[in-house]
Amino acid sequence: MDPFGEGPVDILLVGTDSRDPADLTGNADTIMLVHLPADRASVTLVSLTRDMWVPIPGVGEGKINSAFSRGGTETLAATVSQLLGGVEIDVTVQTNFAGFIALTRALDGFEVENRHASTVTVNSTGRVVEFPQGRIRLENTDGLIYVRQRKGLPLGDLDRAERQRAALVGIMERVKQRAQEPQGFVELVTMLHRNVKITGDVSLEDMLALAPMVGALDAADVVSLQVPITGFGNIGGASVNLVDGPRTAELGAALRDDDVARYVAAYGTDYTP
Repeated sequence: MDPFGEGPVDILLVGTDSRDPADLTGNADTIMLVHLPADRASVTLVSLTRDMWVPIPGVGEGKINSAFSRGGTETLAATVSQLLGGVEIDVTVQTNFAGFIALTRALDGFEVENRHASTVTVNSTGRVVEFPQGRIRLENTDGLIYVRQRKGLPLGDLDRAERQRAALVGIMERVKQRAQEPQGFVELVTMLHRNVKITGDVSLEDMLALAPMVGALDAADVVSLQVPITGFGNIGGASVNLVDGPRTAELGAALRDDDVARYVAAYGTDYTP
């Protein structure tokens, strides 16, 4: 049974930069809207790159990731909703660095299609991690390293956001596999209870009831988008991403009308400014 009933659903995913398993404060390192259409035949992932300069309700202006640290979940959700012309956010799901690592381990890793080969040197240990182009497997802490890398990628913050969407697709694929393993699924539910916070009129069990729907989807059913920007700038000494207002308004309208295909037909899925 679909816990959301009829109609489209918009879920805001927030990953904070806290390393304490019990602490979900800090800056929002990952901000992504998951749009489930009314027919549940696909899923659209919309990244909001953390360096976008936006109006923050009740606060002023700033990088979108600071909306969370300055006003919490409610302010971040209001910021995202306002930016997209009033998209109604039904549920917010939060985790942090420790939670993402725990999820990666509970899934025994996951695979992604990596667009850009890169190398990262882990500051704390000096370990060098290589991510070759193509299909790769991410395990333990390498998943977090992968989704956090910005330096060394052609479009920096934009490529980082694309990696986050690729990771979510890989996680969806692994959840589908684990859902078919009774013991593995129980372990996954237990881990999520410890590492995920849900705000909205659904429970974690309700969210996991979507597993059959996820199981019916594959990578071809995922539409991967970013809130568009016109380019990069500098405001108050900070490097920022400049939002493309008209196109963002069209994206918001497409989400509200449950017609993402209309936006994709007009602009495609490329996120290069």
